[in-house]
Parts: sequence; structure tokens; C-alpha cells
Amino acid sequence: MNPFDAIRKTAGTAMALAVVLAASACSSIDTTQSPALHAADAVAVLPIANYTETPDAGDAAQAMAVNALRHLGLDTVESVPANTGDDQFDATSRPDGDKGLAWARAHHARYSLSGAVEEWRYKVGVDGEPVVGMTFELRDVASGKVVWSSTGSRSGWSRSSLGGVAQRLIGKLLAPLAARR
Repeated sequence: MNPFDAIRKTAGTAMALAVVLAASACSSIDTTQSPALHAADAVAVLPIANYTETPDAGDAAQAMAVNALRHLGLDTVESVPANTGDDQFDATSRPDGDKGLAWARAHHARYSLSGAVEEWRYKVGVDGEPVVGMTFELRDVASGKVVWSSTGSRSGWSRSSLGGVAQRLIGKLLAPLAARR
């Protein structure tokens, strides 16, 4: 074997290892077994609690979750308003789950999706990578019981947008809820 072949082989192995390590270090997701949702199952997406210093991160996450669920084949996905005029929901604190369930029942939803944003920012430093951390819970509206939950975090590269990283994370977290036809 000539010396250049050995260098190419070593460089190729190192590159493959670097790609695997970089891909595995970008996100972490834990999820429970999801119920069998059907396209006709109505889902009310409650206001998402924002535990970050980023204003409106909960609102952005709620909007992305609504669109992700529609993309996953659910025909009826309603976004519960964060403020109905009587301060029923305050998205800057933990939204009232009982009021959210009442809204979902009044609008004939089968399930309600709630959640929290724990991280939504660019890391401090030279590279400034975007990072997002979220949690979701799906409740059966009739019983109020949690039937599915998922939590995860994801970071992007320095040239990634925060919205893009959030969209990918939310899509992966909610993927188990894809409608069965």
C-alpha cells in the first residue's frame, strides 16, 4: 500500500466518524408511546408556556405545532387563543390547563396539546449556535388524562436560524402523532 492510500483511508474514516458524532450531538428526544390518532380527530393546541427569556417563544412554538400537526395529516387542528379578552390565558406564565381543557371541550376537540419552551436562544460566543428545548403533552379531552408526552432539545450550526432549528425539533417531537388513515 502506498503512503497516499493509507492517508486517504485514515482521512475517510476520520471524516465518517466526525459526521456521525456531529449528527448525534445535535439533538436529544424522549417520547412515550402515542395513541392511534386519525385524520378526523380534532386537536386543540393550547398556549405553550414560555420559560425562556425570549419574548413570544411560546407563541411561536404554538404556531409551529399547529402547522406541524396539520402537516402530519390531522384535518382539524385549532389554536387556542392566548388571550381571549378576559385574560383567560397568560402565555408568559404556565397556562391554566383546566381552562384549556374547557375550551377544547367547548370546541369539540378529541385531544388537547400543551407544552413548554425551556430553551429558545442563540448560544453566547463566537459561533452563536441556535438551541431549542421543548416539552409536549397530549391529553384526552374527555378524561383529562395525559396519553402521550415528548421532550427534546436541538442545536444548530452557527449559520442555522433559530426558527429552522425550532421547526425541525417540533416536527420530530410531534412525528409520532401522525394521522392514520
